[in-house]
Amino acid sequence: MKKILFVGLRALGDMVLVLPAIRAVRDTCSDAQIHFLLDRPLEKLFAEEPLIDRIVVLPRENSQKNRKIPGFLNYFRFLLDLRKERYDLAIDLFTRGPRSRIIVFSSGAPRRVGLRDHVHFPDRWVYTDRWRIPNSLNQLFDQESYLIGRFGFSPKNEFPELTINPHNLEEARALLGTFPTDGGKGFLAVFPGSGLPNKNWPIRNFRDLMIRILERGTRIVVLGGPLDAGPFGQLKELFPEPDSRILWIRQSDLTVLKGILAFSRGAVGNDSGPLHMAQAVGKPVVVLFGPGDHISYRPYRGRLVRAGLACSPCQSFVKDCPDNQCMKAISVNQVEEALEREGLLE
Repeated sequence: MKKILFVGLRALGDMVLVLPAIRAVRDTCSDAQIHFLLDRPLEKLFAEEPLIDRIVVLPRENSQKNRKIPGFLNYFRFLLDLRKERYDLAIDLFTRGPRSRIIVFSSGAPRRVGLRDHVHFPDRWVYTDRWRIPNSLNQLFDQESYLIGRFGFSPKNEFPELTINPHNLEEARALLGTFPTDGGKGFLAVFPGSGLPNKNWPIRNFRDLMIRILERGTRIVVLGGPLDAGPFGQLKELFPEPDSRILWIRQSDLTVLKGILAFSRGAVGNDSGPLHMAQAVGKPVVVLFGPGDHISYRPYRGRLVRAGLACSPCQSFVKDCPDNQCMKAISVNQVEEALEREGLLE
């Protein structure tokens, strides 16, 4: 196959977890062109991956570049341009919703692959091949590798791995200043947000955990992205006095965040994309799970902590859950013990 399109319209963590599947294609077909279609916020991060020849960005309405063009026309032109690429194979990594189906069908690839997780009448025309993932494969990157293996590619059961470039480290070091950058004895990265309120551990628990971490002699870098302004700011307010052992960084550039994580000794936080990034740069993590799927997204470097309530996981991240007791029931002692077992505390 000369040209292959991967369609991955999901969040950061999902995209990190499909990297072993893309590597299997690259290792099997070293001369193939691999294009990866995803949302714009992830473009810069995955453009640094040598496995991928081109990032294709999903257009959005009211973009700065095409503000005068109606959204539907912009999208139609995007689909026409995609078809001109003449892909040999288009793979819908997640088969969720109409967008990915429209894109895969419009690609015109003679082989169009999707998952058989749900019954959708049009799928028999959208996809030429549909596969059901065996129940025994419950971790996401194993599922995607299985899907790739059905087409003669040779997955190696590798963990996801992100490429670290010198400029990632240089830009991260500039932000870290005098903070120690020896990964083995350096700082612990703390992520109090997740982008979804019901996936967040109570802020006062994060404060109590940080106090214990500092008492153990480990420095902390608290990190947050564009969607984490609330929990990040609330946590910072609980430490009103300046403390040289704590560094607060709001970072929207994922390539810089990648460098910061590479300098860390590991990370702790809610179930979120940055925790998958930390593992993909080789760092152990402790991940707090509540409403999210702790089976498909469980850590492969590190461990998870959850309360184990009967209603969890429920996937009701935003509006359906009246009170995220599954996160509130996780104790500070549980998380501290998990950090200690992973060797992330002094």
